[in-house]
Amino acid sequence: MSAGQKTNSGQNRSPTARTTASAVTKPEGLVSDYPLSSVLVVVGLGLAVGVVLGSILGRSPTPTPSLGKRAELAAEQFGRQMLGAMSGVLPDSLSKHISS
Repeated sequence: MSAGQKTNSGQNRSPTARTTASAVTKPEGLVSDYPLSSVLVVVGLGLAVGVVLGSILGRSPTPTPSLGKRAELAAEQFGRQMLGAMSGVLPDSLSKHISS
């Protein structure tokens, strides 16, 4: 490819492609042109990395129960709540037969 072809291919690029290409080759120019945006991007990336690392390191060492076990525990708790609610509404003669 000759030098003339290289300059033509650079001229055919869109402004966005040229800006992106120059940002990769000259990051200090981009930072000096857009200081606030550059700082916000770096802070956002740092925050995202911190959240990811925090969630990985902050997990409890105990294994979480399986979906079936969680469903079983939820059903038992719901059943106890329903029995408690029914024993509060029923007359004493019937509520003594329900153990909550």
